[in-house]
Amino acid sequence: MLVGLGYGGAKGYLYYKTSQGIESAVLMMSPHVDLKYEGISSTISGELTIDNVSMRLAGYRDEISIGRLGIKTPNFLALLSLSELSSGSSGGKAPEYFGLIAEEIKIAADADYYRDFYETSIAAIAPADLGQGGVQCVGKYGYSPRTLKALGYNSLTTSISMIFRQVDNNYITEMGIDIVDMVDFDMTVSMAGNLMSGIARGANYRPKLSELNMKITDRSLNSRVEKYCTKLGLTPEQILRAHLNALQYMGKAQGIVFDKYVIDPYKQYLAGKPTLIVTAKPREPLDLERISRYKPSDVPALLNLEAVAL
Repeated sequence: MLVGLGYGGAKGYLYYKTSQGIESAVLMMSPHVDLKYEGISSTISGELTIDNVSMRLAGYRDEISIGRLGIKTPNFLALLSLSELSSGSSGGKAPEYFGLIAEEIKIAADADYYRDFYETSIAAIAPADLGQGGVQCVGKYGYSPRTLKALGYNSLTTSISMIFRQVDNNYITEMGIDIVDMVDFDMTVSMAGNLMSGIARGANYRPKLSELNMKITDRSLNSRVEKYCTKLGLTPEQILRAHLNALQYMGKAQGIVFDKYVIDPYKQYLAGKPTLIVTAKPREPLDLERISRYKPSDVPALLNLEAVAL
């Protein structure tokens, strides 16, 4: 009975503190974002969210809806401690890890803000090959509203999570992006050192990559793309060439020319294997600024970059 009362009281305290902070944030954002939500929830597993959120960006008509938006900690006690820490209490302490969650973000393919974002991005790039069928159907520069609909996506439902934790001498970031009936993307990045003390050094801080693991799982996107590209008149060889061209474009933007250790597994992924795993394991922690000093074709060896399709 007492435990139940204590838990209920703690939830009430969190609700009060959170509602105060959210109302202040909503007021600050009001010139740029009209945000509404139906409630605030906390769980014994350590999540604190605002629920059934609707957002409308200034200057746009269409809404973004989000099922749950908030933070994740190891447990309810960590959530309480974090609340005390944020309010300046001496009793609060940082949790073992801290995460951000946004579940069921729903965006219509023809939403005015998405259309404007896509058109602005394309205008900034001004690619000469934009009109090519292969460029459009594989989404070399992102998927236009028209292409999304042609692929069978009248809307996209996305869930995103990010967790940050310090483990011994490495700062680890875990990120997951799941787009319903499209693709799942999971990535873990390990950086050498202590991030907080590193940031305190200011401009002298040079983050070093220890390891990167990325997992991409196809949830029907590849088959939809192949079907649409075929409808546009592309042969299987042309579709593959369009995919590889888009891959190398993405790599070039990061200063990398992918070699066969990534390209060959990527071909297998496109051919029907549902999962692609890409790893980077430098032989020693790598200062990310050093990458720009190397020829793009040498970067895969520098990162010890490999991939496998399963």
